[in-house]
Amino acid sequence: MSSYRIIGLFALLGGLTACERPTPPLAAGQEPAYDLTSYLQEQTARLQQEQPPVLKSVITKGQPTETLQLEELDWEKELAIFQEVDLSRPALRDFYREERHTLPNGSTVSIFTKDAEAAAPVDRLQLTVSPLQKLERLEAVVLEENLLFYSKRNISLTAEPGSGNLNGYRVEGVQKLIFGDSLRYRVDANL
Repeated sequence: MSSYRIIGLFALLGGLTACERPTPPLAAGQEPAYDLTSYLQEQTARLQQEQPPVLKSVITKGQPTETLQLEELDWEKELAIFQEVDLSRPALRDFYREERHTLPNGSTVSIFTKDAEAAAPVDRLQLTVSPLQKLERLEAVVLEENLLFYSKRNISLTAEPGSGNLNGYRVEGVQKLIFGDSLRYRVDANL
């Protein structure tokens, strides 16, 4: 009897897999989204090696601005928030609508907007990429919400136009627990 259950389980799993929606093919001539993960890995390795001085400011509601010049940072942790907004994975393509525009200087602006029903944290992502396929700017809105917690973050990253090397980033947001006050904050880092 147990062998019939195993066969039935495999048949059920096979049937469910067959009903999965395949990843839609990209439109003719449309390249996949910019590979943000590779870019961030490359920048993390470069910054870990170079350890450039960073001027970092932190502002929280009701507190004076705190600014420090830091000589050494763990860049993997510093850039982790930007890893969260990488939409180049095929599983995420169904959740977003993409618009592309070409600027007069030849750079491409790609704007990804989440479908209203999608359960993904990235609400909106905008990437500006140079004609040489170097990232120039990233802007994203990340929303997380459940019964006990609400968080909204606006994050941005800027890079040098020619090389694509990171030269600054900002994280601005608000967090609120259901039974507490909201916390507003902003972190600016300039290399």
